[in-house]
Amino acid sequence: MTYDAVSAYTVLFGDGEAPARVTVHGSADEAWGALDQLVRGRSRRWRSRPGTIDEDRVTELAERWRRADPGRRYWQVSPHRLRVTVPAIADQRTLRPA
Repeated sequence: MTYDAVSAYTVLFGDGEAPARVTVHGSADEAWGALDQLVRGRSRRWRSRPGTIDEDRVTELAERWRRADPGRRYWQVSPHRLRVTVPAIADQRTLRPA
């Protein structure tokens, strides 16, 4: 077996009322987009906008949302490197001649 590493990103979002939301994403853009949707879904003022996700803008909106009730509201985007096993499909010693 050989090993490889893959990237994953988790988004943690909660307000102390409902159970925390935890999602896993394959790219940073997907993770920040998910946080953007979660934050905008909790506010009538901030509507979703199609297009590219601006990490700084999402951070600003998430912090504004959190500051309204900092004792109960929280959010986090975390990167992870996961080690995965990659099975050997063909071994050089077992290749058949052409």
